[in-house]
Amino acid sequence: MTTEHQDAALGCGDGEVGLVVVTHGCACGDLVAAAEAIVGGLPDVVSVPTDPREDPLAIQQRVSAAVAAADRGQGVLILTDLHGSTPANACIAQLGRRNVEVLFGINLPMLIKLSTCDRRSLGPQQLGELLRDTGRRSIRLGSEMLAPTGPVK
Repeated sequence: MTTEHQDAALGCGDGEVGLVVVTHGCACGDLVAAAEAIVGGLPDVVSVPTDPREDPLAIQQRVSAAVAAADRGQGVLILTDLHGSTPANACIAQLGRRNVEVLFGINLPMLIKLSTCDRRSLGPQQLGELLRDTGRRSIRLGSEMLAPTGPVK
């Protein structure tokens, strides 16, 4: 894991939407590293790995600290893996803060899309919608890609 992605270590450059990735285990760092291997650096993404044995309040405090570190005035988008989980609930608790949005179901195409996004011209909700749509489009059945008119029956 590069220094940019250490747990709540860095924020984003002035005027950009801050990004925090929160997942079960170390998946957050692994996803960011995989995206970087494909598209190059993703600067200033704060990763927050969680442990299932960790106290939920401790997770919430770490997520809160990561949001504070990532916020440079344009708000923060939090990407997390599983809606309804303890890490996701810690993310939801951040929604009361000014200009924070949470996107559930993070996947690699979402992070790759970040390399082409202008985080200065989009707010957290707009960026979240763009990444959500990118993630949805990336989910396909192999048979849909082979058959010219849809799934093979």
